[in-house]
Amino acid sequence: MSKKHVVFPLAPVYARQGINSRQAKAVAIRPDGDETDARGAVDIVHTSPGAEGLEEQIRDDYLVNATGPRLKFAATEGLGPDGHTLSVCTADHAIQAAAALRVSIERMRGGQPQTLAVGMGHGTCTCKGAAFEYVFNVDHELREAGVRDLARLVYLTNEAALGDFGVDGMTFEDHGFQTSSELWAASLFRERNVEAILGAHVNRVEAGVVHYETLDGEHHSLGFDFAMLLPPFGGVPLAA
Repeated sequence: MSKKHVVFPLAPVYARQGINSRQAKAVAIRPDGDETDARGAVDIVHTSPGAEGLEEQIRDDYLVNATGPRLKFAATEGLGPDGHTLSVCTADHAIQAAAALRVSIERMRGGQPQTLAVGMGHGTCTCKGAAFEYVFNVDHELREAGVRDLARLVYLTNEAALGDFGVDGMTFEDHGFQTSSELWAASLFRERNVEAILGAHVNRVEAGVVHYETLDGEHHSLGFDFAMLLPPFGGVPLAA
């Protein structure tokens, strides 16, 4: 899908629900109010077209603070779209990754084998589900293009076991049987011939090479032609 299929204006959605919305970034929260009012407040700076830079303070009786993540590509040397790997954390990142994947597929159509690495770009990455989904999206695209036999598809994860997802795994019912996420995930990786490297902390990325350390203290390198590695997330620089 193109970006226009997944990005849409939020203001009309909020308006239909009777929600008074602002397109702005919060720069400070004041849970105990200030010298003029004891109620809590949020300081915001508008980002909507025509109101950029306008400052406003909103008083609140109850605050739900859901800031979302700050993408910490800098935690790993050479990580991210400004380094040597790709990302799908924003719409523009996903467009860039899709274009790079198409290039890799065309090289395979020309008979050139490719190594594609997907996963976590740091030992503290937490959004494992996104990488898990994406590696099988890539597998699907390779099969649709008829080049899967020329691809080495590697899943690089800081999980100690497949299906851990950072929550010590899950148990769910599948066709009337209770199944662990470890068993389910492992069978999926075998079925799709996706190679998994577990317990990996990526500490440096060079052009075409990922350097990582495993839980046993060993240091390894993985050469790649295409790499989508997620960054760790951090909190936004919000004053309180």
